[in-house]
Amino acid sequence: MSFLRQLIGKSVTSGLNFKPGKPASKTNGLNWQGLVEEKTPKVEDSLKNVNYLLSKFPESPAFLGSRIAYPKKKRRFFRRIKRLPNISGLREEVNRFAESKEVLDPRTKINKLVKRHSFYADLRAIKGIQIYNDALQSGLDEKKLDVLEDSLVEIGGAVYNGGLSIFNVGWFIKIYVRYLELLKDRYTNEYNSIKNSEYREVRAASENLNRAVLQTTSMLSIRDKLGGLTMLNAKLKGSVYITSTISNDELRSACTASLRNDLTKTVSEGKTANYVLLVVMTLGLLIARIPVFKKLVADLLNNIPDITKDLILQKNMIGTMTIVTDFQIALSSGDSEESKLVADKLYNRCKSVISQHLEYSILTKPHEVDPFLKAAWIAKESNGLIRESEYRTRLEEALRFLKIITSNQGKVKGAYELARSLNNDINFIMAEYGWSTY
Repeated sequence: MSFLRQLIGKSVTSGLNFKPGKPASKTNGLNWQGLVEEKTPKVEDSLKNVNYLLSKFPESPAFLGSRIAYPKKKRRFFRRIKRLPNISGLREEVNRFAESKEVLDPRTKINKLVKRHSFYADLRAIKGIQIYNDALQSGLDEKKLDVLEDSLVEIGGAVYNGGLSIFNVGWFIKIYVRYLELLKDRYTNEYNSIKNSEYREVRAASENLNRAVLQTTSMLSIRDKLGGLTMLNAKLKGSVYITSTISNDELRSACTASLRNDLTKTVSEGKTANYVLLVVMTLGLLIARIPVFKKLVADLLNNIPDITKDLILQKNMIGTMTIVTDFQIALSSGDSEESKLVADKLYNRCKSVISQHLEYSILTKPHEVDPFLKAAWIAKESNGLIRESEYRTRLEEALRFLKIITSNQGKVKGAYELARSLNNDINFIMAEYGWSTY
């Protein structure tokens, strides 16, 4: 397996067509929600449990609730605006509580503040962390999945509603990974317990669980993609950027400063344009790997104007990652038709960006080499999804893209090694097919 594939995340396909949390399509003949044959109590219980588990799959923004956005504050005359509380101490307390250090349980204080400031995103994020801490300390294993879901929805809603910060996203990822790990275990255990059932309906339902295991495994690849978050925490340790959220006004000011080539400009107290953009772009690339944040990523990109080549390409890099995530989930579910559609979309998008912004350019930045690497990667991954003649054409074009990167050896850290690894993979595939690479 190439290092690039490890970087992006390996997808596996079961050859089946199903998306967890939804009825199976007519094409695969597995509609476990509508089966009526042999409805014994045992069958009913098994199908009910499968239904419950599949409903927990975090496949889209809908997981965070039908009304993700907090209600907007109404402006009322002659009424004093509530001053938001200082919650820096609470952040420290939930961190220390999670590390099992000697502290008082902050739960009561958090709940009181939430009643008064119910739509304060940072406070709601802390509430989500506290719910998570409670779940880890609880001995009620059968309820743990529900409690972790409550925690994830709470902090995910906070991030969506203006709580985009290194602290909040870092905690969201921690809870998200733990939730996926537990969910995968529950899927696997239930699958193993019913896969050999004497009842056809139950065996059919078990296949849906197997698909869910594959998709959850694919989503857990985010555990290996936290380098950017680690870099931010190390580079900005002790600064305002760790816990402070980035507002839309700060982001727009930073973009304007970028246009004027004045990235050291202060855009708000303690924040400069260069670091605001670094935080937003790094966190954006990370959350683009998380399906429940798909709408948040789209909103974030809409708030970044296309006023410089760098901003356009950084936005493209984040948007491309959302499509990579879609492809991984489609492929791991065994949905070959959807996989082909997404693969085509990704390949054509990368080619378009290259032709519009990067033709004859000297590649010196990660977001400049990204379209070339992603185009080559998805060309390779298109095996079995498109006709052989089209596949060969894509691979040949991919080799040309990779040659552009390798000719810029040393310009972008790690890019040359990734390109060489992918180049070797593609040459090996073409040799297997008997296609000349010369």
